[in-house]
This record gives sequence, C-alpha cells and structure tokens, in this order.
Amino acid sequence: MMTTDVYPGKDLGTLELTITDEMVQHYIKGLDEPNPWYTAASPFGGPVAPVIVYQQADSEFKGWYLENLFGNLWRRQEWEIYAPTRVGQVLRCSARVADRYRRRDRDIVAQEMWVRDEAGHLIARSVHHQSFLAEQTGGEVSLRDPASKEGARQAGEPSGEPLSFELHKTFTGAMCDEFFYRSRNYHNDKAASKELGFGDTVIGGRMTLSCVTELLTRHFGRGFYLGGRLDVKFTNVLWPNEPFTTRGIITGRRVEGGQTRAEATVFCEKADGTKIIVASASALEGC
Repeated sequence: MMTTDVYPGKDLGTLELTITDEMVQHYIKGLDEPNPWYTAASPFGGPVAPVIVYQQADSEFKGWYLENLFGNLWRRQEWEIYAPTRVGQVLRCSARVADRYRRRDRDIVAQEMWVRDEAGHLIARSVHHQSFLAEQTGGEVSLRDPASKEGARQAGEPSGEPLSFELHKTFTGAMCDEFFYRSRNYHNDKAASKELGFGDTVIGGRMTLSCVTELLTRHFGRGFYLGGRLDVKFTNVLWPNEPFTTRGIITGRRVEGGQTRAEATVFCEKADGTKIIVASASALEGC
C-alpha cells in the first residue's frame, strides 16, 4: 500500500528475516558468483552468507514509498557492516524514514534500517534513498544524459592503487529471474517495466550493488565483513545483456582504533565508459 504520509522520523516498525540456503543459492546463481566462503569454509569457521544478503529487507517495510511509482529508481545506498551472518540465522530489522527531499524533478525518500542478531547486536545499518518522479505519471521516462552526471568521465577519477580484482559481468534476463526469484517486477518483467515508463527491464540496483560488495569481499575479506562502509550512488540505468566492469582504486589509508582502514573508490561502468555506479567505500586491512 502506497502512502503520501511520509515524513522524517516516521517509525516503520520491525520485522524478522531468516537467512536461508535458498537465498544464498539464488544470490550465487543470479550473480554467477560461486565464492567458496558461501558454501564451504570461510575465515570465520564454516560458511558465511554474502555480506549484505539480507539487503532486500528494506523493501518489505510499508509506509515509506510515495504514491507515484512511475519511473521510480534507486538513487543512493549507504551501508555500515559490523558482522557476518550465516544460513539459519534470524535477523531483526527495524526502520524509519530518515529524510525526504527534492532533487530536480524527483522527490527522494531516505529510509534508515538497522539489522540486529537475536541477541540484539548490530549486524549492519543502511540508508536507502529512493527517488520518485514528482509530477510525471505516464509516457516514457526521460533519463539524463550520462555525460552530464557526477563522476561520468574517467578524467575525474582519483589516483591510487587498483584493487586486486575486477569483476566482468553481463546480466541476462535469466539471471534477473534467479536473483529476484521471489517476485515479478520491473527488473524481470518487461510488461511491468513498460508500465513504469522504461523501454526494457531495468537491471536491479540490488544486483549492481552486490557486484560492489563482491569486489570488496574478494579484496578485503574479513575486514569488509567486520568494518565495511559504503556510499553508493546509482548514476545510470543498466539494461539486460549490457557488459559492464566493476573495479576499484585504493585512495588512502588511516588508523582507526589501532587498525588500518583503507579508503577506496569503486566504479561499475559500461563498455563505453558510462558509469552506472560511483561508490565511496572503506574496509579494515589485516583483520
């Protein structure tokens, strides 16, 4: 149910989410990311779930989406990660509306979510910024020219040392079906996508965000599970069957509580250099 009664501070309640083997398997198949940490051994003793495998919990809260769903898109996600999770674990998620603001022709609602384990320990905190068209309710969504967007050009990239991996992906319709196995929506149903004003299905932000977290998991390992930070801006739409690369650059290091925190910039970009994600990230080194 959609509502116009959306204001900063609005309590969205609490829900429980159990991490299942099914969730992990659909994640692995949808992204084609068979990391052995998820099914065999990890540095935490036994397998762990992908770092934010519970990320869809934010969409299960009611009362924060605006009424006009035409052309709605992800704008930004912020994450703080404190601990790994495992299959079988029951998580307690609570949320509130953190902010509501205007950017050009869009209204943005920011939802803050806390994820805790059964003992009440904080596993993660996120802020999800969802953008809604303020006036347009039909026709075709007009997307901004990629060249006019922040971080669009390679010339503006920071200097530093590249991360030890790059991910090269092309998401197909079948992979979107796997990843979004629970529902039919504009990420895996062309008719649903056209209703919202898009010419084709839109690759879900959860999938491209997961490429960022996979890259950082591969490079930092334990240090990302125990202290990962992310500020991800979704700068362009990715369509099915478009090749793209996820890569990162370490831009600096600082001491934090006796440990070293590495700062990085991560990009997801299409073959022509168009950036679909520009992210600031950090993790602990030597954990």
